Amino acid sequence: MIFSIRKYVVHNNVYFLKRSFFYSVILNANNQESVTSQFNDETKLHEKNKKLLNVAILGLPNAGKSTLINKLIHRSVCPTSSKVHTTLHKAKAIYTEGDTQIVFIDTPGLVNSHEIKKYELSKTFKKDPETAVNEADIIGIIQDVTNIYTRHKIDNFILDYINNKREDTQLLMIFNKVDKLKKKESLLNLTRMIINNKNYPKFNDIFMVSALTGDGVNDLRNYLLDSSKIKDWKYEEEYYTDQQIETITEQTVRAKLLDILPHDMPYKVKIEIEHFTIGDDGTINAYVTLNCPKQRFVKSLLKAKAAKIKCLSYYVEKELRHAFRTTVIVRINVCTKTNSIKL
Repeated sequence: MIFSIRKYVVHNNVYFLKRSFFYSVILNANNQESVTSQFNDETKLHEKNKKLLNVAILGLPNAGKSTLINKLIHRSVCPTSSKVHTTLHKAKAIYTEGDTQIVFIDTPGLVNSHEIKKYELSKTFKKDPETAVNEADIIGIIQDVTNIYTRHKIDNFILDYINNKREDTQLLMIFNKVDKLKKKESLLNLTRMIINNKNYPKFNDIFMVSALTGDGVNDLRNYLLDSSKIKDWKYEEEYYTDQQIETITEQTVRAKLLDILPHDMPYKVKIEIEHFTIGDDGTINAYVTLNCPKQRFVKSLLKAKAAKIKCLSYYVEKELRHAFRTTVIVRINVCTKTNSIKL
């Protein structure tokens, strides 16, 4: 009887989440697998002719990896900003169309060992790309065509990641931000330089896209759908990511804070989700605290009648509505060791 009650409660909680988010429920991978096992939903994942493809997206910091993934799945589940190191750890974004499921693996920007040590970056900056490469059926290398210093070459430490891929893993070159190039013929020159370099691996295909405007993204998505293989799905159709709701909320606040605060300020602000609720109508209410290490950070955020905080709340709510497909209300508290200001 106790087991039956417990099972009933879990089932209703899952149903509530699905109903609230209009079939965009977000749980971590372990929870998904356990819930699926409890309620015998495995048949949905193991039906005949199901297709699956694991795609790892790699590239230098700020090349547009997360933006591209969001555009590919039509949801903003991977937080983005204009500054480097927005993505701190790998996350999966799931796109399901018809009988095909594509699992995109978003990764931190690729940096060499010296940079990891110099800037005291997390171990995930090295470990997560390695894991993604091992899991991937297709690896997409993103090159930012607006970066004149890196667009024409692939650094050795990036090649080290690629060389560790499985033999059957396909490799794609994805030139991003093509909308910002005035001279389109430079794309052909870049393509020749990449293809004709004997030190680089052979790419199965090359795509030219703008993750921001969506130009060329449909062609890439269709290519991936056509490349999928008959295999059991990893997730049920309504899932869009393996991240928890609170994690996406926290990381979205962090990403938008990177756009609002100058220089290294946003990297030093600690973000905490103090309160998080989901209403009966699916509305999300989040109470977030920004713990600032210095008083001047607070002054920067609160000057001009807290214009930056109001702007932060607006863009965070907008991004999360696009991710969760429901109303999102975010309240922000700014504090230091000496004071706390609620907004």
